[in-house]
Amino acid sequence: MKKLLSALALVFFAFALSACGGNDPEPVEARATYQLDRLYFDGAEAGIAGTPYQGSQLTFIGEEVGGTVIIRVGETNVTAYINPSRSHPSFEQGYWHHHLYNGPTAAGSPRINFVDELPNLNIDVNPEATDNTQSSYQHGNLHYIVETGEFRLRFTVDGITHDLIFVRNEA
Repeated sequence: MKKLLSALALVFFAFALSACGGNDPEPVEARATYQLDRLYFDGAEAGIAGTPYQGSQLTFIGEEVGGTVIIRVGETNVTAYINPSRSHPSFEQGYWHHHLYNGPTAAGSPRINFVDELPNLNIDVNPEATDNTQSSYQHGNLHYIVETGEFRLRFTVDGITHDLIFVRNEA
């Protein structure tokens, strides 16, 4: 059922994109899909079953730079536009930071906000994160772990760091 819902979400997203593009829509295909593999609370591994993270996945569409990621956390989809740069110092440091935008992916564009997008998780609010053009406004981060080829989605709930580790589907 979850795979069906994920596929339907992808089809809906593709339809929405093609509806905006004119009479000859181009098909949209996922470039890569990652499934939640492990969950950590303050560095300690935790079981996924029974958490609001069960069924989470990342679906990348379009180009690496300027593409889109659908971040599915539990039953909620968050669409973000990405503009990662391999020349960003975080790539060489091993945890490649992905900026998550609400629309255009140029520096200074508004970012998504996980507090607003995922209200059921009760993500901690940083009262100083008021500039919607900065990473801190996201109240969470998406990193590619260069050494392992995994993604880490990280945010804080009740002062506890939640790390969701995603591995690539090879299907």
